[in-house]
Amino acid sequence: MSRKPRRIPFLRLAWRNTHRNTRRTLLTVSAVTVAVAALTFGLSYITGILGNVVDTYTRTESGHVRIRRSGYTERERLLPVHINVQDLATLLTTIRANPNVEAALPRIRAAALVDGAGSNRPGLLLGIDLEGEDGYFNPSAMVDEGRLPQAGRAEALIGRGFAEQIGVGVTDSITVLGQTAYRSLSGLTLEVVGLAVSGLAHLDNSLLVVPLDQAQELTDLPNAATEILVFANDVAIAKQLAQALDRELNPPSQSNLEILSWLDQSSLIRMLNTVRPLLGVVFGLLLVMAGLIIVNTMLMTVMERTQEFGMQAALGMRRSDIFALILSEGMVIGLLGGLAGAALGTAVAVWLESVGIDVAAAMRSMELPFQGTIYPDWRLVYTVSSAVIGVFTAGVAAIYPAWRAVRMTPAEALRV
Repeated sequence: MSRKPRRIPFLRLAWRNTHRNTRRTLLTVSAVTVAVAALTFGLSYITGILGNVVDTYTRTESGHVRIRRSGYTERERLLPVHINVQDLATLLTTIRANPNVEAALPRIRAAALVDGAGSNRPGLLLGIDLEGEDGYFNPSAMVDEGRLPQAGRAEALIGRGFAEQIGVGVTDSITVLGQTAYRSLSGLTLEVVGLAVSGLAHLDNSLLVVPLDQAQELTDLPNAATEILVFANDVAIAKQLAQALDRELNPPSQSNLEILSWLDQSSLIRMLNTVRPLLGVVFGLLLVMAGLIIVNTMLMTVMERTQEFGMQAALGMRRSDIFALILSEGMVIGLLGGLAGAALGTAVAVWLESVGIDVAAAMRSMELPFQGTIYPDWRLVYTVSSAVIGVFTAGVAAIYPAWRAVRMTPAEALRV
């Protein structure tokens, strides 16, 4: 009766073999640790950056869906108030009736010439529903000095940088000149009741926030606005919501509204969506470097243990068993490095997610929809996938050294 071949405990032997040269093992494990930690944190960091840009852009510029009159986008740089959305009250009622809509907010954007204490500068006049915008454009969070303007009163919140340019402060008066919907000039005297700091340089140096009714008076747009920003219950359904609103508000017989999701409005946002695949290449190269270190150290191990492998083969150990043993050693190293790297990367990402990374100084001169503090967005899938990739990389890196080990015959190995 033939005896069953004894099963070789590859993982136990591999674990023991990693203790033969502790320094070399630690070096190899550290390479995997650094790569996996960088991958875990990097994925969290990039997700945080993209979330920062998307949140800032949608709140200040585009909404999840933006509704304008057809033809506005082609002339957007001129801020043409004569191309506007009419019958505002009816439209808002229809939009807000959609169960997927969280908020629908009218805004008026207009170019303005602002005269202060003997100095005048061009600026961006933004007329908004100050109460409705709480949590969206969020003007109350921008107030650095003074207070918010009140609806029905000729008051303004002005960017601190812009206020310094025209030499005004809280309680001072400014004169605003702009164009009406009929392309004639109009003027308005406003009291500066607050100074704003948004963290966005292009707004702080040009922004003039006024109640919606005051902007409507200046531009001669009663019951109208230049745009309506729609915020969905979930940003992920923005495209579907835009399509649904387009069907509802743009009947075939009267298609005069341009309804776009935030993804369709900016080339910058579309470009940022390509960042993740490009960074995948960078992280891939980092893992390749870690793999090369594993290949190098495993080859050194194989060279030192050539006679040992020859003896094992002479005693009847199959080539496939030797191959599996070396592969197991690589997997053990990958497992140690993967777990350590995943823990390290997660710890750093979670900590920075709570305290944030201040990049305001670096971003101050850049006209990007980007808040000055980045909060990495850690997710469990990043930790798990990074650890698995680390183990897989180590296993793949051990294939070549294992193949080199089994190429030699027992006689050749014993003569080395």
